[in-house]
Amino acid sequence: MGMAVVLEFLNSMIRVSVPVILVAVGVCFSEKSGVFAMGSEGYMLISAFVSVVVMIQTSNHFVSIAMGICAGMAVAAVFSYFTVVLGADQVICGLGSNFVMLGLTSSLQRLFWGTTGIPRIAAINPIAIPLLSDIPFVGNMLFNQPFLTYITYALIPFAWWIMFRSSFGLNLRAVGENPSCADTLGVNVRRMRVRGVVIGGAFCGLGGAVLALSQVQSFTENISGGRGWLGLIAATFGGWNPLAASGAGLIFGAAESLQLRLQIFSKISISSYVILLIPYIVAVVFIMFVGKSKRHPAGLGKHYRKV
Repeated sequence: MGMAVVLEFLNSMIRVSVPVILVAVGVCFSEKSGVFAMGSEGYMLISAFVSVVVMIQTSNHFVSIAMGICAGMAVAAVFSYFTVVLGADQVICGLGSNFVMLGLTSSLQRLFWGTTGIPRIAAINPIAIPLLSDIPFVGNMLFNQPFLTYITYALIPFAWWIMFRSSFGLNLRAVGENPSCADTLGVNVRRMRVRGVVIGGAFCGLGGAVLALSQVQSFTENISGGRGWLGLIAATFGGWNPLAASGAGLIFGAAESLQLRLQIFSKISISSYVILLIPYIVAVVFIMFVGKSKRHPAGLGKHYRKV
């Protein structure tokens, strides 16, 4: 019985952490290029909303996921125009984007569905991988997941390779560390930063789609619930390395999964408010003991204007 509970908890951790991991990887690309990813929460919100609306209209998970990603990329592109091209303050624009997306999605939800609420959508069923899912103990946990979970964990090493082993990743990191030097070497700083922000928006958009389509199976007001901020913290904790950031995302997933399970056990005499705070308490601990030791990219948050 004890082992079954542990395995079920780990299974849940792997699944629940997916949105935070996707946001963390997206933040890595944006901030490695020198642009704060303060709007990640807003990217998730608009993506989750669009993906649910498209799913209701088409009943097609793949189209819904694609449109959710496009929504995240579109908002990120607008954000990059104001910050990278026009030189607006990145933090203020990011926070403003979050508030705008929260208000927009909440208003559209009421406009489309009133007070009746958005109907439940079809779930994305787990897909068992033959033979591998039959491995004792870990088989069902690792190889009997929704396809979006498989895609997410496959994207992690791919994102790492792009960032640290490709010429694109080298240029991306260069404009985040020393944009004037990169410009001297022929790298288009503005273009690379816009690409970094839009790629970050794509990952956050996928995270929002996963949250709405695979986990909640609907849309609720402020559905992201701070996961964009957790992804931001996970990326910082991981030193803007997709592998390490994903590991931090797993820790947040474990905290959230623990919080969900503690709410189920009524015998535990802990205030529900304290239980709901568990993931954010973990985040505060990360900030207190780890955040200050991480060196930000030298050009992060600094607008570059070609002379």
